[in-house]
Amino acid sequence: MAKILLWALLVLELWPLRSWSKLYKYNINGKTPKSRRWWEGPESNTGSNYGGWLFRVSHHRDATICGASYYSAYLMIVSANCIHPYRYDLEGASVEPTFTDDNVFGLIDTVYTPSQFQQHKLYMDIALIRLQSPIKGKTTEFIKLCSTTITTGMRMTAYAWGFDSMSLGPQSSKAKNGSVPVEDIASCRRKYAKTDIRLSSTSFCVTHPKDRMKCRYDGGAPLTYGTELCGVVSHGPLCTDTRQPGIYTNINKMVDFIEDTEKRIALGWLRIPKKPRKPVRHKKKKRLSQKN
Repeated sequence: MAKILLWALLVLELWPLRSWSKLYKYNINGKTPKSRRWWEGPESNTGSNYGGWLFRVSHHRDATICGASYYSAYLMIVSANCIHPYRYDLEGASVEPTFTDDNVFGLIDTVYTPSQFQQHKLYMDIALIRLQSPIKGKTTEFIKLCSTTITTGMRMTAYAWGFDSMSLGPQSSKAKNGSVPVEDIASCRRKYAKTDIRLSSTSFCVTHPKDRMKCRYDGGAPLTYGTELCGVVSHGPLCTDTRQPGIYTNINKMVDFIEDTEKRIALGWLRIPKKPRKPVRHKKKKRLSQKN
């Protein structure tokens, strides 16, 4: 009996620990149905990351500039206020994952925003990044859009890298997350009454942790409820003052814009604008002098 017990303990010691890694058989292509690559929650993550849908947008001028959520083969969801300063300077912009150290990235073609959006305003603060090609990788996933009505007190998960809170510490290429409660909208409005920030009908608020080091709040970074994307960090204060709530764009109120844009791309109604060609200057041919 003692030998059997010893053998069992030895097997448990040497047997590899169960991994929650999820590897897909194929890379994503333009025809991959979203339902085949939906994130199934933290228990299906590959390693210690937060899912194959969580990306960050980088630019050659300012390193990381936005958080991003992979929604479909060619589209990622970000904050319009976050991406707007770079939308006409995408030559050095790319999206990079948080779930692998492999050389996985995507190049950006164009950015779509609602016609009603105005920079530095909170109404319809959402943007869709259109990629040049789908993101490769056997761990890359999509995230579902929110289907749950957001109410006061709901606990949600916020993600951030710290690139908007560098006064508190260096940013990281690895995302961190934390649980935050949805704050009463009337209370949130009162806290911003003496500022220039005005909440919109597409905004909602969360209460930051009192400890600034536990604050998770970067421009464009996602907020999830279960396995769904329910919020995107909007324009607002940073983690330096956690007494002020975090402001998010409500994905429930952006579904029509997101799905309509996706449909128009699929039907070919939204084409990638061609870059104007530089005029070709022809050199004048020198005339050969004739000798008499």
